[in-house]
Amino acid sequence: MINLALIVLFALSLNAAAAEMTEIRYLDQEPEQPAYTSRILVLGDRLRMDYGRDEEDFILFDRRAGMVWLVAHGERRLTGIAALPMKKVTQAAAWPPGWKLSQERQASGADALFQVRLNDQLCVEFKNAPILKEEARLLRDFRRALAGNQADAWNGTPEALRQPCTLVLDVRQAGVEYQQGLPLAIRYWDGRSRVYQNHASRPAQPALFELPAAYQRFVLGAPPRK
Repeated sequence: MINLALIVLFALSLNAAAAEMTEIRYLDQEPEQPAYTSRILVLGDRLRMDYGRDEEDFILFDRRAGMVWLVAHGERRLTGIAALPMKKVTQAAAWPPGWKLSQERQASGADALFQVRLNDQLCVEFKNAPILKEEARLLRDFRRALAGNQADAWNGTPEALRQPCTLVLDVRQAGVEYQQGLPLAIRYWDGRSRVYQNHASRPAQPALFELPAAYQRFVLGAPPRK
């Protein structure tokens, strides 16, 4: 016999989950620049990235649509980047002969430290915690959604100016930092860093994940998937 009470409780739990969004805050830093706060908001299959204020410019990733949007309020402009399947991305940016990629996992307290090296050069190291796995997966997919555009940039860069770790982290292994869970700390080959601050569940604000209807739209690459 079907337990009606359990069905009702399950439906209520789904509604409660839909009424909340996740907020994650990181402290990011560029080389020789002051640190700044990055805010990540997650609502279902949509992700918003900004600097902590609702009214400012932001990046929106819509996983179902396969699109990344850069929203510029001052210019009243939306710039879209269409995601490509990773198979097409790897075909677009060939792996140079003789390059050797390695990934290592080391014990580091209660969590694990991962290192990605290319030809013995450390490209990135990150410490992950087994929390917010769905949010981490969405962040990984966001990085992968940009990989096709990054592959074009790699191909358009003169060989003498190419940085090998860029091919690894932005194209071939895009999103590797988020594959094992939510990163607590990330350090990149070029001196950039990201340190976890906190996360919380907030009442959902769907309006923060909407694209302004009156803005001009420009789409780079292929049209969005339907």
